[in-house]
Amino acid sequence: MLFNDLFALLMEVPPLLAVQWGVWFVVGLALSVWQRREKARLIIHGPAPRHTSGVRPPSAVRAAVKKPVTPARTTGDPFGELEQLLDEPTTRSHRTPGEHLPAPQALP
Repeated sequence: MLFNDLFALLMEVPPLLAVQWGVWFVVGLALSVWQRREKARLIIHGPAPRHTSGVRPPSAVRAAVKKPVTPARTTGDPFGELEQLLDEPTTRSHRTPGEHLPAPQALP
């Protein structure tokens, strides 16, 4: 592809589209420059020094080590319990369109 072919191809681009591309690139360049300037101004503070109360146990005394909690084991057959739950007829929690409910009673 020669330079003349590339120039002819660019001449076929509608002028409005070329202007829109130019505006798009200029806005992108402005945002890029802005982002670099803001990044240069960014100040990152280190962690704040910890405040100590001044009251500390003697170095020979160590804190008690907590025993790790073990999860409780289930007893029985978990799959049997699941099968029993799935086989039981479910109670309806929502009213269906054809369902008749008892009429509300008057308050005493």
